[in-house]
Amino acid sequence: MTRLDLQALLTDPSPDRQAEATRLVAAAWRDGTLDPKARLAAEALFRTIAKKATVAVRAALSATMKDADDLPHDIAVKLASDVDHVALPVLEASSVLTDEDLLGLVLATSSAGLSAIAGRASISANLSEALIERGDIGAVARLVGNPGAAISDASLDRVADRYGAISRVAEPLAGRGGLPVRVAAKLMAMVSEQLHRHLSGRGALDPDMLADLTLQSRERATLMLPHGIGQDLESFIADLHRSGRLTPTLIMRALLMGDYLFFETALALRAGIAADNAASLIRDPGGTGVARLFSVAGMPEAQLPLARVALIAAEETELRDAPGAREHYRELVIERILTGFGDRVDTESVDYMITKIGRGPAPAANTL
Repeated sequence: MTRLDLQALLTDPSPDRQAEATRLVAAAWRDGTLDPKARLAAEALFRTIAKKATVAVRAALSATMKDADDLPHDIAVKLASDVDHVALPVLEASSVLTDEDLLGLVLATSSAGLSAIAGRASISANLSEALIERGDIGAVARLVGNPGAAISDASLDRVADRYGAISRVAEPLAGRGGLPVRVAAKLMAMVSEQLHRHLSGRGALDPDMLADLTLQSRERATLMLPHGIGQDLESFIADLHRSGRLTPTLIMRALLMGDYLFFETALALRAGIAADNAASLIRDPGGTGVARLFSVAGMPEAQLPLARVALIAAEETELRDAPGAREHYRELVIERILTGFGDRVDTESVDYMITKIGRGPAPAANTL
């Protein structure tokens, strides 16, 4: 292929033939089959095409050169700033575009362009933040579902707050690997509220029963989150406390599920004391320390007998030292509840009982 062949592109009257020739020249340039002079001539031609050619020819150049690592920077920027038909392949695939380029393009490109950027193989946290701030739902949905996108916890929080009730965004966000527990908890709270509104609008259930069922489902789901988050557990519980979701029913449900550390940390936080102090009081389930801790933490007095049963079972099964003992622990707790509470409760209604007795007083002044 000679420089004359390249120049012929500009004089061919057929846009289709120009587009096909552009693809051939671009492929030859990428393959390295052009001699040095022809390669320089091809680059000059690409600049002319990017500025003056028809959309079909510019699109042919973009599609062929979209992921060429050595595409001259100025040509990449020109194509990425073009109309969608030309810009989208380069916006999504070009490694030549810098973060600075892309941050500028986020402010100027179309909704389709934003979605193309959100689908890039690698996206920095700064670029993700800029995409989220633009507020295009389609782009945000694609971004949070993109495993190659680095997104800060603060940005994920913002997405959950803004779009957590929109399934198009909430679903890929919920499926994101490494999702902060705080964000997951927000999503679940929004889902439970939506379910509550849907069922209450149908008038199929008694309002009190509906409220109880909604609370049960949300708290059960919340307690599925902390497993395995290690050092994040305390901050997760603190987030629940700040948002008013660290309820007595949630704390009791954690104990009955075998989440001893959650129970201990949550009581300490509600009581405003150190976790070690709370642990010392809890270690004597039959003593007065647990009762005092319950009172200061604002836990309903009606829950105390149930807590004592569960705590004694935890000691017997060495729950704190052997997480694998949870199944045995739960069976033992249910057996003790049935024995101790007689016909007031059965295995199917333990969860409902926790909810009903969970409406207790606000935390008392710290007197521990």
